[in-house]
Amino acid sequence: MRFFERMQTVLKALRPAVAKPNSPRAASLFAPPPFAMPAGWWRDDATEQLRNYQSWVYVSVNAIAQEVAKQKPFLFSNTGQAEHEQVALPHTHPLCRILENPNPWLTAWELWYLTVVYLELTGNCFWYVAPQQGNGSPGEIWVVPTPWVKVVPDAQTYVKEYRITPPGSPPETFSPDEIIHLKYPNPLDPHYGLSPLQANAMTIDANSELLKSRHQTFLAGARPGVVLQTDQSLTDATVKRLEDKLQIKFSGSDNWHRPMVLEQGLKASPWTLTPAEMDFLNSTRMTREEIFALFRVPPPVAGIVDNIGLGADIWFGARAMFCEGTVQPKLDLIGQALTRDLGRRYGRDITIQFPDCSPRNSEQRRKDDELDAKMGLRTYNEIRRSRGLEPFADPKFDRPMLPNG
Repeated sequence: MRFFERMQTVLKALRPAVAKPNSPRAASLFAPPPFAMPAGWWRDDATEQLRNYQSWVYVSVNAIAQEVAKQKPFLFSNTGQAEHEQVALPHTHPLCRILENPNPWLTAWELWYLTVVYLELTGNCFWYVAPQQGNGSPGEIWVVPTPWVKVVPDAQTYVKEYRITPPGSPPETFSPDEIIHLKYPNPLDPHYGLSPLQANAMTIDANSELLKSRHQTFLAGARPGVVLQTDQSLTDATVKRLEDKLQIKFSGSDNWHRPMVLEQGLKASPWTLTPAEMDFLNSTRMTREEIFALFRVPPPVAGIVDNIGLGADIWFGARAMFCEGTVQPKLDLIGQALTRDLGRRYGRDITIQFPDCSPRNSEQRRKDDELDAKMGLRTYNEIRRSRGLEPFADPKFDRPMLPNG
């Protein structure tokens, strides 16, 4: 009885609740620091890491999470190394069901999206696998916010328990069998992952400070385009008359070319940016590129294209780099971890794997399928099974179509 009460406590904290005024304790979790902190001070604070999900960090992580979320895992029973020895699980299999419908509040797309967001920002993602009443097999999957979870190590079993503390609730302990811990490898701590955001905390802080400075510049007002200088002392009325006269005479797109005639020894000169100000602008671009590099997101994938004339070529190249170098390694890591911690609960040969997501791989595979069919290396039904399609009923499609002669 105690177990189900404990499970209901966590599920209640995960489900959306009616909005109500924030308590001082809850508000303090999302309040800015009361005084200036050194750069990267939030590196080991999961709540502060999530707060950095904004600006170019949001653009980068959102691109990765969306790409992962649209990938569908291939679930199969592994009976050998060859493709034809990988027997796909039927869609009615309990593992297929739970990954397609994790829980009443979460879709499969949201499950993968949130998983990657937590991994990219904190290096850790925790799944609570709620058991079904009666048989104890997995019934629901819930993504537990990383700041709530603390790993309790053990000298013999590696992990003794997971301690979850939802805001406003007492801590609850869960056994390692109840929690699936996905994490990026961390050479400094085997119990917690290390995210790209943590490893580049100072770059993120530099970008935040540059954005704050730019915002303060807008609040201070725009600088004039032309500066009028004179050695004489001008009254406020004279200054106001000159400003109004210039505004009336030169405002509008039709008056930009009109000559400027000055009086009282006035000299006009353009207001130009100083080298320090120009370097400030270059710094914002540099930090943006550094953030893209640390998350390995090509600028075209983030919506920034310097040469739009290349069109589909630059988009295809960026997609290939993004999928092969950024997304696929993460899919392989997630698939292997879930095979060990979730798939093995349904059988020791059950495997969770994400197919290659690169656009180059899919195009090459279509060419290979066409060549194999023409040369009789594979049957039509073998090719259909490799793509997850139902085989043709006619027995002739189980025999190779050999070329004439």
